[in-house]
This record gives sequence, structure tokens and C-alpha cells, in this order.
Amino acid sequence: MFVGIRFWIVLAVALVCAGVLLIGCTSSKTVEKDVTITSCTASPSGGHPTARGTIKNHSGNASAYTVHVNFKDSSGNDVGDGVAVVGKVDSGTTAKWDATGTVNAKGPVTCGLGKLARTSVP
Repeated sequence: MFVGIRFWIVLAVALVCAGVLLIGCTSSKTVEKDVTITSCTASPSGGHPTARGTIKNHSGNASAYTVHVNFKDSSGNDVGDGVAVVGKVDSGTTAKWDATGTVNAKGPVTCGLGKLARTSVP
């Protein structure tokens, strides 16, 4: 089931980029400077972990962002993914995002950024 969830997340990101290709979708490498993780929290009851962060739009246009987060346990094993979508961040402004993991995790977790997408919006 875990592989299936990851497939759908990647597919959703790809569809967002493909759907607005004429407007422009920026790759993860370019967007990395815009997205920051500010907290990574395990559920105290062993539930789904959460990640929170900020986006600072360094581009010259208002943009939509898709943020993919990878969650790992203390041994470095994958314990799910999360996705946050922010519909519009004006140029030069900052927005907050949060993502909830897809799998229950016990104990401490770490969060890392996965695929990122920035798309110009009107």
C-alpha cells in the first residue's frame, strides 16, 4: 500500500505541472530556495506525523506551490509521505504550509523535502 500512495502523490504533482505547462512549472531544484521546513513532529499516540514550514516566493510572479515531504523514523527508514498545496503566494511574500504523513509512526521522526513544484498563477 505504501508504494501505491507514493505513486499517487508523484502522479498528482506531475499532473499539476502538466496541466499548467503553458503557464510554467518550475523544477524542484529551482524551488528549493523558496521552501523551508520549520517543524517536524511525531504523533504522541503513534499516529500520523506532521511537518510545517514556510514558502518565500523569490520568483517575479504569483505562484502556486506543491510541497512533498518524506518522513523517516530514527533509523532512517521511510515512514510515509505528506503533501501540501498552497494555491497562491504573491511575489516577494511568505506563506505557511503543513503536511500530514500517510502512515502511522511511533517514536521520533525526521522530515525531508521531496519533489517541489512552483507554478505561475494569475
